[in-house]
Amino acid sequence: MHQSFNKERHPDTFSPSTSNRDTHSNREQSPAGWLALTGLRLKQIVQAAPNQLKKFSDDAALLSRALSHLIVILLVALTIGLSDIEWSWGHISVLRPPKPTFTDVAATPAATQSEAPFTLPTQLDRTRNDIILPAAVPHTIIPERARAEIITYQVETGDTVSSIAAKFGLSPETIVWANSDLERNPDLLGVGQEVVVLPVNGVYHQAGGGDTVESIAATYQVEPAAIINYVLNQIDPDEPVIQPGQWLVVPGGSKPYIPRAVTVYAGPMPQGAETGSGVFGWPATGAIFQDYWSGHPALDIADRLGAPVVAADSGYVVAAGWDGTGYGYKVVLDHGNGYQTLYAHLQAYYVEAGNNVAKGQQIGEMGSSGNSTGPHTHFEIRQGTIQRNPFGFLP
Repeated sequence: MHQSFNKERHPDTFSPSTSNRDTHSNREQSPAGWLALTGLRLKQIVQAAPNQLKKFSDDAALLSRALSHLIVILLVALTIGLSDIEWSWGHISVLRPPKPTFTDVAATPAATQSEAPFTLPTQLDRTRNDIILPAAVPHTIIPERARAEIITYQVETGDTVSSIAAKFGLSPETIVWANSDLERNPDLLGVGQEVVVLPVNGVYHQAGGGDTVESIAATYQVEPAAIINYVLNQIDPDEPVIQPGQWLVVPGGSKPYIPRAVTVYAGPMPQGAETGSGVFGWPATGAIFQDYWSGHPALDIADRLGAPVVAADSGYVVAAGWDGTGYGYKVVLDHGNGYQTLYAHLQAYYVEAGNNVAKGQQIGEMGSSGNSTGPHTHFEIRQGTIQRNPFGFLP
């Protein structure tokens, strides 16, 4: 009969594997064993290093990843190293708002009332640590807003159409087109006179019985929408109907230039009348008070009352005296070559119609007669019935 039985291992039973493990452990625990084991491992590492390096160099992805890690490690090390260095940045000025101090009002009422008023700092605080802080600036810039209403301006001494236009940022034509008297004659401007001033460049039109938005727009060369959409006109965009007598602002509108009519002298030429040279000289000394423009076909030369006014070229007098259209006292010379010159707003005149005059001869005194806001000479050069720009003829 086959018998089987189990052998129970006695704790003291000899086992080779157990013996080897114990021997190895004992070797590690002794200094000599640790050194021998370390040397063995180093030898294994050295022997395996060439193969590992070859495999490492052959793997481009692994090499790139390792270099990236190395760069990051170097940057971190550099940052840590630099953070320990004391840097000298110089002195940074600090601007701080003042800190209010609180006192016991009940305990010191007199001291509280006598304190200096609160003021904002105007100097940089150079005693604080190196931090720049915002400070309140007690100044508010209010942007200039466009005017949105029609106003009247009272003419002052020294005003001209051009200077009034400049005060309100408008063209001289806009001032003239909004004031019918000035449109007929821009020299009809007197101290104390009220002038209508539009908020924008354009035309001020009073609607007639047959006017429509479209017809007004065509007259002043703008789109109907410019009139309809302008808020001061108060026109319903859905039903753009206007009433006779209604005043409308036409933004950007313009009127065709209509030259001012002048009359050439038709009387007899005086015996021995001199003929002009065609080369004109300045009729007075002073500053240009108003330039030549479409509504003012002349130059205004300003100086003191009584300053001499002389003939710009040789010729003869065709008119001298008062003019009720705004010129005041004036003198008109005919130069016998198709040109005439006019000198207006005189304080006094020294010649009469029919007199011969030479270039540079005094014919009157500067004044402010007629419609004028200050002493000046209004000077025109006429060629036939056309009023030319004097700047094109004067030296």
